[in-house]
Amino acid sequence: MDAISRRVFAEQLALAVAAPYFVDEFPLSRRERGSGGEDQQAQEPSALAKALAETVRLRYPERFSADDLTAITRSIDGRLRAIERLYQTTLTNADEPDFVYSVYRGAD
Repeated sequence: MDAISRRVFAEQLALAVAAPYFVDEFPLSRRERGSGGEDQQAQEPSALAKALAETVRLRYPERFSADDLTAITRSIDGRLRAIERLYQTTLTNADEPDFVYSVYRGAD
């Protein structure tokens, strides 16, 4: 078994942890995706998504092809749009807990 350096191990670990943020989730069938999938792919990615994908390209220039970077840009843009939808959701008092959990540390 080949030994790898700590640096290489840390880099591979970081890439494995960050991978879900750059790649789409498991591909869904066309029926499960619904009509929203075609609309999202037709839209131009936002400037922020393009900038974030550009930082990936500058950081790892030899690792990704143009098609990979296009997929990464679409993935980042989809996640940014999901974040915006999440921020637009308003919570009522029924959605939030009515108590705050804290650890009991004994009598003061």
